Amino acid sequence: KFTTPIYAFNRGKVSRLALAREDIKRLALSAETMVNYIPRVMGSMMLRPGLGYIGATYQNLACKTIPFIFSTSDVAIIELVDTHMRVWVNDALVTRPTVYTTVANGDFSVGGGSLTSWTDADEAGAASAFFAGGPTGFLMELLGTGTAAAIRTQQVITETSSVGIQHALRIVIHRGPVVLRVGSSAGGDQYVSETTLRTGNHSIAFTPGAAFHIQFINRLDRQTYVQSCTVEAAGVMVLPTAWGASSLSSIRYDQSGDVVFVACYGFIQYRIERRSTASWSVAAYYADDGPFRTENLTDVTLTASTISGDGTLTASAPVFYSGHVGALFRLVSDGQTVLKTISAQNTFSDAIQLEGVDALRLQTITITGLSATGSTVVLQRSVDDGVTYLDVTGKSWAADTIETFDDGLDNQLAKYRIGVKTGGYAGGTIIVKLNTTGGSITGICRVVGYTSSTSVTMEVLKHFGDTAATPYWSEGEWSDYRGWPSAVAFHEGRLWYAWKDKVGGSVSDAYDSFDQSFEGDAGPIIRSIGSGPVDRINWMTSNQRLLLGCQGSEKTCRSSSLDEPLTPTNFNIRIASTQGSYGVDAVKIDRRTVYTQRGGTRVFELAMGADYEFESTDLTAIIPEICDQVVSRMMVQRQPDTRIHCVQEDGAVAMALFDRVENVLAWFDITTEGASGVIEDVCVLPGAAGDSEDQVDSVVKRFINGGVVRYLEKWAKESEAVGTPICKIGDSFVLVTNSPASTTVTGLDHLDGEQVVV
Repeated sequence: KFTTPIYAFNRGKVSRLALAREDIKRLALSAETMVNYIPRVMGSMMLRPGLGYIGATYQNLACKTIPFIFSTSDVAIIELVDTHMRVWVNDALVTRPTVYTTVANGDFSVGGGSLTSWTDADEAGAASAFFAGGPTGFLMELLGTGTAAAIRTQQVITETSSVGIQHALRIVIHRGPVVLRVGSSAGGDQYVSETTLRTGNHSIAFTPGAAFHIQFINRLDRQTYVQSCTVEAAGVMVLPTAWGASSLSSIRYDQSGDVVFVACYGFIQYRIERRSTASWSVAAYYADDGPFRTENLTDVTLTASTISGDGTLTASAPVFYSGHVGALFRLVSDGQTVLKTISAQNTFSDAIQLEGVDALRLQTITITGLSATGSTVVLQRSVDDGVTYLDVTGKSWAADTIETFDDGLDNQLAKYRIGVKTGGYAGGTIIVKLNTTGGSITGICRVVGYTSSTSVTMEVLKHFGDTAATPYWSEGEWSDYRGWPSAVAFHEGRLWYAWKDKVGGSVSDAYDSFDQSFEGDAGPIIRSIGSGPVDRINWMTSNQRLLLGCQGSEKTCRSSSLDEPLTPTNFNIRIASTQGSYGVDAVKIDRRTVYTQRGGTRVFELAMGADYEFESTDLTAIIPEICDQVVSRMMVQRQPDTRIHCVQEDGAVAMALFDRVENVLAWFDITTEGASGVIEDVCVLPGAAGDSEDQVDSVVKRFINGGVVRYLEKWAKESEAVGTPICKIGDSFVLVTNSPASTTVTGLDHLDGEQVVV
């Protein structure tokens, strides 16, 4: 029996190794065993609330959950399993109703491959066509001109019984971006406002009337491809992903608005996008302008077959690998050439820039296809770095020409472009070109196909300045060959990625841009870490500073002053701790970051000390064996108390009650159903307005009726587990209203063959 009163239950477990520490007062109030009892900061404790059955994971597979939090009242759970994704909203899966409407020739396979049923609405100069390629061999190809758009449309008649019922279009983009509009009228977007679909899989929901019009658009002067567009069948929305079961633990993510940016070691980055509660996408993340590795220092040259559009990139010696598909290459020309095909008014070429004297002021003007069209081509000049362009006196043409022009503006910087002004186009397809031997143009392409070690196919993202061989080229940082980022975070208005021994932040407020020619403090930041084992950066988080969890240490990215933002010229990396981090994402508690030490079984806190430098503290010091298995997932619950959920590989959860103000740190164990229940994941969502508790969902592997199942189970609220009127302390429970009264209870299919209690 007790010989002294127990004043508090908020000290948690203590290691037997620490029993001799009589100098620590908390030991007198600590427990040797504490399972499924949850202490409170105020000192009391209660039996753990029950786990309410929500539903099974996809095919009962192991999963990783991602909390989607747009606001405290607008949340969802993203369920990722082996190469598939589903979404839970308000404890229900996003599901498609039964409809009987169909999109004609939605996979472009009619007649062995065609665009039958899709109406050609191309603007002048653009082209849409059937293309035999891609995974299925049937694609819709769209090629714009930069100004004119390639467009294909289809009017879909809604099946009579399906009018007024939600439909969803499953759209697969083989190579994006492609613009989508869905409207009640031709060209309209009343049902789906104009939106850009990136390379990937999209499920777009809307509720049509008697008919709806689908429109695919590409205005870019490079090919994009739609693989299919079909009405989804009834059932749960399931989107394919790239991440296999063994890769789920390596997924890192951060969210901005309706987009979750995902990095995973060994995979290209992805975007999980939400357009509405029922519309979701999984699309590849592409930055079209960087980052790039150091410029080539060898004698190897690269030659582009075209200035714009799709073409071939050829190397003078073996350079390419099959893993370069998806990689960027940047080429700097010797001299400048710009070319433009014109089939509409107000269309101009890119600009060339002249500086220096004499021959450096010469440019060659070439115009073909103009004669007898009635159109007028003009040359324009800008002396304010492209802000304003004015016509060059005497330089307009109504017929084909090849001539040389010397502007005579020695030592002045001027930009020139050539094209047709508004009102100057009357017809025809006109090709204009400017060429000068001085200066250079930096162009960028993405590899889309591998042919050999000296030849790949490409799409031009930023026009090249020539088709001559150049030794001035750079390879992109990311590819299957070079590797992909392993961590992602938002910090100070930039999207940051970490890969191998490098960290990079996007152009400020431009999350898809790493343009290293962007000048000023808003330009991208690319840095090498340069010390310690950093083959993989396990996590990255924004907490007062940008923090990196490397394999051998924890590092901070800081400016020269605490409150100054990071810039390309004010960026330093410092070691905060040499504990080293395990491959589990860190979590934030206010201004503190909690992470798993490199051994995987100790939990540390990284916080700023009195000297404004970060330091690590062992949160498991008093009970180092609390995580006797490697931690596989950490999440933080803030209400009603701050609790750190540490899910271990054996299915037990080591939980810590944490409150620095009250000096409370209590560890205890959470289990379910003894040895036959295994908690594999946890997801925490904020409680809604007026709710004093966060929503906690666990993924539990159970052995039911001789088989393995995995259920999403939501923690009951503490207020529902105190005895009256209903006490929710069972696991995998359901709440059943027995009306009309019956001696048979239904709704327990998920517990077939198990003994249950009421």
